[in-house]
Amino acid sequence: MLYRLGRTSVAILVVLLALAAAALGADLDGLMEAYYAASDSSEVAAAIDALVAAGIGADEIASRLRAGRSYSEDVARGWSVYYNECIDGTARPYHVYVPEGYHPLARYPVLVDLHGAVSHPPYPVEGLIRRRALWGPTAETEGWILVMPHGDEGATWWSEAGRANLLAQLASLKSTYNIDENRVFLSGFSDGGTGALWMGYHDPTAWAGFIATYGHPGIAGKGPYQTYPRNLLNRPIRASNGMYDEIYPAAEIRLYVDQLLAYGVDIDWMAHRSGHDINIIDIERPEVIAFIENVERNPYRARVIWEASDVAAGRCDWVRIDKIVDVGNNAEFREMNIWPLKEEIEFGATFAYQGTDVGFVVVGVEPWSIAHFSGVKTGDKIVRIAEFPVETGYEVPGIVDAKNPGEPIEIEVIRNGETLVLEGQITSIEALYARDEMTGSIEAVADGNRIDVTVRNVARYTLFMSSEQFDLDRPIVVTTNGVEVFAGIVEPDVRFMLEQAAKDDDREAIFEAAIEIVVSGNDSASGD
Repeated sequence: MLYRLGRTSVAILVVLLALAAAALGADLDGLMEAYYAASDSSEVAAAIDALVAAGIGADEIASRLRAGRSYSEDVARGWSVYYNECIDGTARPYHVYVPEGYHPLARYPVLVDLHGAVSHPPYPVEGLIRRRALWGPTAETEGWILVMPHGDEGATWWSEAGRANLLAQLASLKSTYNIDENRVFLSGFSDGGTGALWMGYHDPTAWAGFIATYGHPGIAGKGPYQTYPRNLLNRPIRASNGMYDEIYPAAEIRLYVDQLLAYGVDIDWMAHRSGHDINIIDIERPEVIAFIENVERNPYRARVIWEASDVAAGRCDWVRIDKIVDVGNNAEFREMNIWPLKEEIEFGATFAYQGTDVGFVVVGVEPWSIAHFSGVKTGDKIVRIAEFPVETGYEVPGIVDAKNPGEPIEIEVIRNGETLVLEGQITSIEALYARDEMTGSIEAVADGNRIDVTVRNVARYTLFMSSEQFDLDRPIVVTTNGVEVFAGIVEPDVRFMLEQAAKDDDREAIFEAAIEIVVSGNDSASGD
């Protein structure tokens, strides 16, 4: 049976629907306020339960999460001191500077600046007062929010306590001030610069870039997790060292920086004519200001590459390693480490021109060299080392330098008119970063709604899905090591969205759903 509504009835219906929508909006406002006001895990869980029970659509929840919480104008400006209770039970101070002209409707870049001497006896709290002059006036002029944490032996910048401390301070800042999540930077001098590098190696997701002034990549290898240069591919770095620095001399650091650059790491490094002097900040200041002005994080980068030996350090942006096991289904990942004194590795053969018919041949082989142990002999004409052709011998140092210490190589020679392929190895040097535990490696490349993933020693991984990056109304296709492992529509999940947003507290990186992939392989340990 069909009923016809008169104009009056239609008008009444419209009013009722509007009132219902208004009531729902008011209800949602209150639920979202409770969600943002939650101060512990039980309150967060209760707020999420209430939002899920309200039956509000995923699009509306995502929109609210991207808008974020409301901020008050009645907040402290200038310098304030706060305390965070760390995971070891110790309350540690941190100093915050907020520009006097702060307005809650504007989003502000954040500079977190770490002090040095963190691994020595407790750093004096008074030292933070003295350090305020380093970046405080610049923060006011440039319109940054500045954070100066306190670290000590119990919470070094390269420890789990130190990492948790910094992230908790950042979360507290987000609850009070309207920050620009895509322009949050971690910097420091000496041990502080090293700490900034450490975060780049192990947990870059919340940060736009890293500023390491007079730090050392070697110390950045300390801490509870193995360290991987490949992880630095995900964020840019501004770094500098002093030529006359008696602690971390620029000549030594240059060896490491050159290797990082060869891997493709975006590191802008400068050597200054100074010792280990914090006053170098005055020289570095224009470069740091330019770095913060020009760098902006993209949380939905098309390519994410990550390595870890522990799933506790297994996430970067929208990619997470969930289980590290060799399931017998592995892609090739070239070993990326850095080595001290790598430039001293030599091939160990001398070449001389023997005429147009012969060209350059080996006229001498150094004992105990790569050439010696590979079986190269005087009179050999070397035509290839690894994948690189050799014509004159002048190419050989560059070829050796392009290879990692300990890496096997083929050496193709012509000896007495016969072509031989010799098996050799680049001289081994102890790498800077230990490899005592199994390494899980993953690379995810998104092209439209297709995601091609390559893995090594990864049994499970998760891809976080955002409508800002993918069209969730169309099928998503995922391959693992060249084999299609998922194809279908990914339905937004309100509970997941709220739970993940509570963990990340990041308006610029809201994920409506996730795809969990189990990597099939030849090893029975791959399942669960």
